Amino acid sequence: MPLITRKQAAEELGVTVQSIYMSIKRGKLTAMEDADGNILINSDTMRDELKKKSAGQRIKRVDQGKVRNSSTDDLIPEYEESRARTEYLKAELLELERKQKEELLVPAEDVKTTWVNIISVARTKVLGIPSKAKQRIPDLDTSAMTCLEDIVREALEELAVTA
Repeated sequence: MPLITRKQAAEELGVTVQSIYMSIKRGKLTAMEDADGNILINSDTMRDELKKKSAGQRIKRVDQGKVRNSSTDDLIPEYEESRARTEYLKAELLELERKQKEELLVPAEDVKTTWVNIISVARTKVLGIPSKAKQRIPDLDTSAMTCLEDIVREALEELAVTA
């Protein structure tokens, strides 16, 4: 049983090495691994094996005279459709890059960081209201200060629940 490499098998069959990889992956061609971990193919049986396992595939004609493998019709779109999708997505990416360079778009993480900073500053300022009130109105007693602090904390807790 003469064993050959995938490259040698590709040369013998007149196909690309990628084609051999795909045939092995799809189970159309059996590969073996030697003690060193090299992938080898039996050169005596590879042609028969490929013929047997590929014989079940039907080829059918579709519009405009194109030939497509019937088992992949649902999975692989026509070339023109794939190309159009690719071009559309490339255009979308270019549009996003343009908007980002014009500073019309900013990363979501930057927006989140900015909002966290704004909310932290607002919270600190609101919590400082009772002490500022005590500074400006020295006649406030401790019960009035406690009442102000309770009102501020209640307001902040309500805001935290709705956020």
